[in-house]
Amino acid sequence: MMANKDYYHILGVNKSASAAEIKKAYHKLAHQHHPDKKGGNAEKFKEITEAYSVLSDSKKRQAYDQFGVGANGAGPGGPGGFSGFRDFSGFQGADFGNINFGQGFDFSDVFSDFFQNFGGGGRARGEAGPPKERGADIQVDMEISFAEMARGTEKTVSIYKLERCHQCKGKGAEREEDLEKCHVCKGTGHVERKISIGFGSISQIITCQNCKGRGFEVKKKCSACHGTGVTKEKVAIKITVPPGVETGNILRVESQGEESRDGVSGDLFVRLRVTDHPFFKRVGADIVFENEIPLTEALLGTKIEVPTLDGGHTVNIPPLTPDGARFRLKGKGIKMGRSGATGDEVIKVRIKMPRRLSSRARRLIDELKDEGL
Repeated sequence: MMANKDYYHILGVNKSASAAEIKKAYHKLAHQHHPDKKGGNAEKFKEITEAYSVLSDSKKRQAYDQFGVGANGAGPGGPGGFSGFRDFSGFQGADFGNINFGQGFDFSDVFSDFFQNFGGGGRARGEAGPPKERGADIQVDMEISFAEMARGTEKTVSIYKLERCHQCKGKGAEREEDLEKCHVCKGTGHVERKISIGFGSISQIITCQNCKGRGFEVKKKCSACHGTGVTKEKVAIKITVPPGVETGNILRVESQGEESRDGVSGDLFVRLRVTDHPFFKRVGADIVFENEIPLTEALLGTKIEVPTLDGGHTVNIPPLTPDGARFRLKGKGIKMGRSGATGDEVIKVRIKMPRRLSSRARRLIDELKDEGL
């Protein structure tokens, strides 16, 4: 039953979980159960999305913690919350004289959250029209190169996603005469129900679940969307990847998720993977490049040509350079975020020792040995 749903259990988090922990749990489960994926589960995806829509909103979460699922309009009979509260019918004859609410208690506080429009299905007093349905979020994986990570890039992804039907404009029928009044709500888009709260009851206006608040039913379905109001379309979306990202980072592209029949889109979440570079290593905002030089060059000094992300660069190696010495090229590292602050490239020198010595080399080294080297 909907009334017994435990949103915390659905997302696999504790009741004390932070907003960040809830978001992380949702993204993991949404990626796992998305219906577009092989092995995805549409019902499970819908359930975790419902849980996240409540627990990610501080007001909805507070109301849920106090009053359960019904507080946010997800109880039996459909969404609506307490935003449709009308009167105190059912309180007649109730005696509150012996109840001590404490000093300064304002009885209206008890119902303050009831009048919020939680965006999920009820209609607040004075609100015109049915609530807008929002499309689902989508998560995709994207791979970028090390160089693209370091400087930022723009990518285009092509995905199949639900779009509002262009043929019927989301109505589900191509002609107005193919629509008729909903037999449940009589065309109003909402119905009334009474809710018991222990010592009385209140009347609540909720969205009609038969017509989803639209007030009409489809007699003859649209040939393009078959009455659903949405069609699957291939869409190319441009993604701006800021510099300095890391594998596992997730970019949120607003309103590029699936579109509902009302024309309201969810968001697109892009999970990044940065490929390894053949010779650069990342350390924070810096990149490290190891360069081998012969022993004689380390002793006498030399100039070496090293690669950078922007081309080649010459580095002076002074005489008597020890193994492991580091030389820093300012501003040749990774740009961090949109601020443009850039790290450095660090050249780490490794001394290449000979594998064997010729007779002449041995004699020369013996002579150097006599000098104390």
